[in-house]
Amino acid sequence: MIGDREAILRGQAVEGYDAIPSLDTHGEMVRQILVEVSLLAERYRYVSRHDIPYVRELAGLLDVLWQEVEMEQARPKPKLA
Repeated sequence: MIGDREAILRGQAVEGYDAIPSLDTHGEMVRQILVEVSLLAERYRYVSRHDIPYVRELAGLLDVLWQEVEMEQARPKPKLA
């Protein structure tokens, strides 16, 4: 029951964010949200009594985001002629 409800809520959230044409115009707000989510995920990442799937998922997604950022920064920049 709870899993079904969570799946529905997740689907609705994805639909809502997909409806935003571009997050570029909301960059500062997105950064602020990421900061707060990062702090929340880090706070509860290693606390076993708070072993909540959402926190694990947030922590994993943030790890993937930072890996992508680091990979992008490591790419050699094309030289302008």
